[in-house]
Amino acid sequence: MKYYKHESSNNELHLYPFVCLHRGCKQSDTGFIEQMVERVKNDPLGRWIYMGDGGECATKNSKGDVYSATMNPTEQQNDVVRLLAPIKDKGLFGIKGNHGNRVYKETGLDFDETLCAKLGIPYLGIAAYWHLVLRSGKSHPAIYTIYTHHGKDSGVSIGSKVTAGQVADRTFIADAILTAHSHIAIDLPPRYYATLGRPREKSEPFIWNATYEYICGSAYDSRTGYAADKMYPPLLPSYIMINFNTNADGVKRQSSEIYQKEDI
Repeated sequence: MKYYKHESSNNELHLYPFVCLHRGCKQSDTGFIEQMVERVKNDPLGRWIYMGDGGECATKNSKGDVYSATMNPTEQQNDVVRLLAPIKDKGLFGIKGNHGNRVYKETGLDFDETLCAKLGIPYLGIAAYWHLVLRSGKSHPAIYTIYTHHGKDSGVSIGSKVTAGQVADRTFIADAILTAHSHIAIDLPPRYYATLGRPREKSEPFIWNATYEYICGSAYDSRTGYAADKMYPPLLPSYIMINFNTNADGVKRQSSEIYQKEDI
């Protein structure tokens, strides 16, 4: 886990997580990715992060079918760079996924680290615990704390995927927690918790806080391939956009929008 900080002079930022592209796999939806890239390109407030699994990275010793791959790992890296080139200047940072470990275990080469180098963004390893600072004028900045991790094994049911997405809130106090891995895009209801402030006369000692949790989707169409072979419920490509914004008093607000294959 590494620390990162992004400051903006605007009072609003739209964050687009790109995760689970699975390039090199026949189920990776190129058109969906291109349309999401176009959204970011045309969004003046848009910024993106990379959250792992840019390539399928199948090897002879992994679960993936190396013989059905449409590209080798180097070609997968270069294809991700090609797809994200139109928004290269809007990238913030990248973290690792689980598929890159297939290459690392057999070669010692970190797929995600070298991909981030090609993309020209900082590589923060396993997770990023970071600050997003927004301003409305010169005073009262809104400072968001955000925890970002690729996510853990989640099982097949939607319930198990949601449970896996909530694991980090047991450890990290943050305004927003972003995970993925389960190939669904969903914004979970906020989790509210109370802390005690400094005792003051005639003031409320309780401070209420909220953590918003987001599972960030994928570009993988599971109606065919490994998921279909295992009779998993099909999931279509979907991604999330998170809107962070503040007012003149520095009050923090969050909302999100989910883009699914049918919608675009």
